[in-house]
Amino acid sequence: MSVSFQDLGTSFLGAFQACVSVLLTLAYGVIARYAGLVSETSIKDVSGLGIKLFFPALMVVNLGSNLHLSSILNYLPILVWSTIVVFVSLVIGKLGERVLRLPAWVTAACAFNNTTALPLLLIQSLESTGSLKRLLKDGDSVSDAVERSQSYLLICAVVSNLLTYVVGPKLLQQADAGVEGAEGGEGGDGEGRSEGEGDDGDGADEQSPLLPASIRRTGAQIRGKSRAACAPLLRLLPEKLKEEALSFDSPTVLNMLLGLFLGGLLGLTPPLHRAFFNKNEDGGIFNAWLVLSIKNIGKLFTTLQLFIVGGKLGVSFQNIQRSAKSGHVPWRAVVFVFLVRFVLWPAISISLVYVFAAKTSLLGDDPILWFSMMLMPTGPPSLVISGLAELANVSEEEKLTVVKALTSQYCLSPFTSFTVAGALHASEKIFAQSAK
Repeated sequence: MSVSFQDLGTSFLGAFQACVSVLLTLAYGVIARYAGLVSETSIKDVSGLGIKLFFPALMVVNLGSNLHLSSILNYLPILVWSTIVVFVSLVIGKLGERVLRLPAWVTAACAFNNTTALPLLLIQSLESTGSLKRLLKDGDSVSDAVERSQSYLLICAVVSNLLTYVVGPKLLQQADAGVEGAEGGEGGDGEGRSEGEGDDGDGADEQSPLLPASIRRTGAQIRGKSRAACAPLLRLLPEKLKEEALSFDSPTVLNMLLGLFLGGLLGLTPPLHRAFFNKNEDGGIFNAWLVLSIKNIGKLFTTLQLFIVGGKLGVSFQNIQRSAKSGHVPWRAVVFVFLVRFVLWPAISISLVYVFAAKTSLLGDDPILWFSMMLMPTGPPSLVISGLAELANVSEEEKLTVVKALTSQYCLSPFTSFTVAGALHASEKIFAQSAK
């Protein structure tokens, strides 16, 4: 038993260090904004660049290199699990909203957590602490495990973001919030209008008249080609869901689906997989130059996007300081969201994944998959809620209240270390049992 406690303590320490490093990265963005090193316009521009270019590049390389015909079954549970998590969270949020008379944004905060920048950077930090070594199979390396985990998390992010675009705006419509458009979905790491719609919609409208006509035509052609490239994947969606996804002026959904489509195509087509992802001596003629350049761009997403999230929070803090009415934080709502995101879902996800991985073969034999699935429903809410509030017909005081509540959840994000430690310990236990 003492050895077990020692291992658990080591896992917790590594997880806590990783969570603190993630929180510090976010804090640096806040400090940079307060120091005047980045402007609000720059923050929006870089955020848009991240979700339009860096995120698809990361998805193409990570998904394409890790997806094989033999490993495709590992990704099916993620699609199912990600969808279930969102809809169960919606039910939990609605119950809390009606029974406890909580604000309408609580449902969105329960349903849509940060599924991209934060967990991806957390996995990178775990690589530095060495916490993933106990989950490696023979011949596996920590760097390979990290890339594989990130590919799983990216699939979860696409599902979560797509559902956010479909469901998110309707949450406020049902709450009579007067949502006029459907552009308030989650972009990139799911940071709502400030990262997705704000960059793609308002930003484009404000800048387009200043651009030459040739550039505007080129942009329209690129969007048209992206839509055409995603057409085979979109045809797989139900008609209603496809119409909802394409009803947005923002191309964020198309960018995500394009990255998913290209990554899947390169991964599941053996000649393409060999040419793009094998070593040079094994026929990887594109690996050392083209793929490497795309990989370098994709690596910019995780750290830079979380830094930008910090910058956005810095802008919000400054708005709060300038406002005479900054809003009262409903602490009942904050506690409820915290319990759902940091207590209830970790307990459910670790328990369910443990049972299915240990008792069935539905989740395959990859410990990194088990660990990643345990982490997917946990963590602070996405800033998409603040983006939805921007689109809703709510007072400035209410918007600042939402920002305060979301900020408190990010300050509590080190509690994710308990989830990480528990997931590591549970995955290691299943792995040890399966090896016998």
